[in-house]
Amino acid sequence: MLHRDIEKKFPKSEVLKQTWCPLEDCASSDAFTIYKTEDGGYYGHCYSCGKRTYDPYGAMEKARLGTPGATQSVSNTLTPPVSSGKVQFKQAIASPTPRDMMVGVEDGLIHPIRALPDRMISYSTCEYFNVRVGVSSVDGETPIYTLFPRYKDNELVGWKSKDKDKNYISTGGSDIDLFGSNKLPSKGKRIWITEGEEDAMALFQVLKEGSGIANWNPPVVSLPNGANSATKSISNSLDILSNFDEITICFDNDQPGKKARDEICKLLAGRVSYMTLPFKDANEMLIKGKGTELKYLAYGPRKYQPDGILNAKDLWERYNDKKDVPSYPYPPQFTKLNLNTYGVRPGSIVTITAGTGSGKTQFLRELLYHYWLTTDEKIAGMFLEEDVSDTLKGILSLSLNKRIHLPDVHVDSEAELSSFNSLFGSGRISLYDYFGGMDDGSLLAKLRYFASTGHKFIFLDHLSIVVSEYAAEGGERERIDTLMTKLAKFVKEFNCVLFLVVHLRKSDLSRTSFELGARPTLDDLRGSGSLKQLSWDVIGLTRNQQHEDEYCANTTEVSVLKCRFTGRTGTCDYLHFDGNTGRLYSVDKPLNWGKKKSELSHDSEF
Repeated sequence: MLHRDIEKKFPKSEVLKQTWCPLEDCASSDAFTIYKTEDGGYYGHCYSCGKRTYDPYGAMEKARLGTPGATQSVSNTLTPPVSSGKVQFKQAIASPTPRDMMVGVEDGLIHPIRALPDRMISYSTCEYFNVRVGVSSVDGETPIYTLFPRYKDNELVGWKSKDKDKNYISTGGSDIDLFGSNKLPSKGKRIWITEGEEDAMALFQVLKEGSGIANWNPPVVSLPNGANSATKSISNSLDILSNFDEITICFDNDQPGKKARDEICKLLAGRVSYMTLPFKDANEMLIKGKGTELKYLAYGPRKYQPDGILNAKDLWERYNDKKDVPSYPYPPQFTKLNLNTYGVRPGSIVTITAGTGSGKTQFLRELLYHYWLTTDEKIAGMFLEEDVSDTLKGILSLSLNKRIHLPDVHVDSEAELSSFNSLFGSGRISLYDYFGGMDDGSLLAKLRYFASTGHKFIFLDHLSIVVSEYAAEGGERERIDTLMTKLAKFVKEFNCVLFLVVHLRKSDLSRTSFELGARPTLDDLRGSGSLKQLSWDVIGLTRNQQHEDEYCANTTEVSVLKCRFTGRTGTCDYLHFDGNTGRLYSVDKPLNWGKKKSELSHDSEF
């Protein structure tokens, strides 16, 4: 019967496949055509030998297996039936093309179900999941790709064709059900989710065979589109997953798999656990003969717990460790500041603020020099408003008790060199040479370098210069919020102390300016509320630079605006700057501290 005759008999038949002929003694390699009829039946016709069958795939399977009663009996080899009187078939078996692997819904169903021996997956497992194989059109035997069914609302909508090189083509759209979800019971105690179809089949097979229960089918599913779309796939399947008490994740043991696992665990927090595999995936464990180990891992997964959530009953040792956290006192002349704060503790941000020119940098130098004298810790300084040579001079001045940067101050060169070697010769002090143009990422990178190389005390003067330079990139407040959050994590991660200088907002014209002695509050910190919220301590410096009394003009009031450790706040010390030595000394509150010019006594000593 010619093709046109078949078309007359079955006018709406559809050509599905052209392959080798399994009928009688025909050796044609490509003349056998398989049709689908309007009523859903199938038949095959060979245009070489002229024979036809209404069970084309049954005839092909029987011929392949050499089943008695087939129209032709052949051995179970990897070559098609070939007659000695015909031309020998010599065409090489080639890898499938994308066109070969693009399989329609009905076309996929007429592909045979077979075991996947290279994956150690049995015929019964493939049959359960309706997984089929595409065979070579050259010999009608050699598997060249695997067909995984794709369902939507339990209706078969397409196939995922995957060859041995892991190339794949999917039909049926991207918004589909989890692989294997069409086999799930209405409810259950536990469900396992793998990353790939072969992993789901491997885990299913191990659990089923290891259960000893003949009629039990483990509820195992997999992502339909891989790890990159894991969150979307699981989100679309929440209704299905809600039917199970526990959910166990068994994703690949690689970076994409771990990332997807973490995302899914957060999405399903409260009833999700996960398996940590010693090999790449579940199928590799099956291939390597580790099925028993895989089963034990499946029944003993690790319960997911979001980061930072701990059970208090397990924290006794940590509690005791924290009892021994050291506090580093401020310089001894800061008597009341030490009383209010008990010094500083590792893992803290200490924010220093004051009006412009009120001595914030000098205050930080005193702290730096003090911790160099009283501890063995390494110290880092990032003084962004001055050259490193100026920073060196400022620290040397404290050691020499002389303002050596002034032209009329003489210092002996040998004493200067000796002091320099004493301060910096050990390598405990590191400085950052600022050239301008530092963004947030660059700042964090440098801070992390200092901390990772053992610097316990880090001085940053000042935050505002980093933020304001790049404020146009996202707004000053938003950038400070982000940066302060990162800094808070940073000091905790490295257990260091960050002394952070922050500027004040421009004072209201209706009130006294900070440079004329107004005392700052937490709400005066410039830029964002996160500065006061995420700082452990906030210290305010108050100084009336234009005070008529010269002694008062060179005296600074130190106030604790916030102390998370003690909760104590308020005015602490008065520090007087000695113009000869360049040092800050603790003094009593000056008599004329709060007096205006008109209130000053004419015989006051200046």
